[in-house]
Amino acid sequence: MSRPSVNILFNTSGNDVACTNPAGDTNFEKLDSGDFIVWRDGQQNGGDLLSGASYPAVIPDSGSIEAAKMFLMNNTSGEYDHIQLAGTTEGGFSGGDNRYVCAAWFSGETASAPYLEAYDDGTHETWESLPLGDGTPANSSFKAIATTNGDPGSDTWAGTPLAGEDSRIALDTGALSTSKYLYWNMKQILSSTMLTWDTAEWFNSNLVFAIHFTYA
Repeated sequence: MSRPSVNILFNTSGNDVACTNPAGDTNFEKLDSGDFIVWRDGQQNGGDLLSGASYPAVIPDSGSIEAAKMFLMNNTSGEYDHIQLAGTTEGGFSGGDNRYVCAAWFSGETASAPYLEAYDDGTHETWESLPLGDGTPANSSFKAIATTNGDPGSDTWAGTPLAGEDSRIALDTGALSTSKYLYWNMKQILSSTMLTWDTAEWFNSNLVFAIHFTYA
């Protein structure tokens, strides 16, 4: 068994449909070198220039809220591409009981189930930064739900907090035996406790979402 190739794709359309091409299609865009995933306020729109105005998600004075919009920062086009179906209805836009939002295409078999995980940086060794819960995985700002085998089941799905191997989601029920698309949906939760953080933690560009799997 050789290591399979993996492509990451995001649905930037309003159509909750499966991906049809590992390189991207009319609905899905492939994550390429220099691209990033970010959450922004509702004032940010798809097609806005990365070099133009940026509208960070607003931290509430009390309690917690869901960040309004998720974007692919497209390095090639220099634009924000809105991942329209991400999150839940509590984000206030097109989120909800959507299945085909984030995708990973595997070219072949694996020795384990692939997991979606989150880390402090590209070393994939720690998950103790403030956005990932400061050592308490349940407090992670990022939550996800696997949708490979069905939709979330609710417009206001709760999801699982992402924090390294301590809190993660399996993208399928087991190891892959052939090439396959895996799917998930995700959101960011903003809490008033973030007001006590240093500004650098709010805009932490080192955070990494990773797909962890083994092969023989």
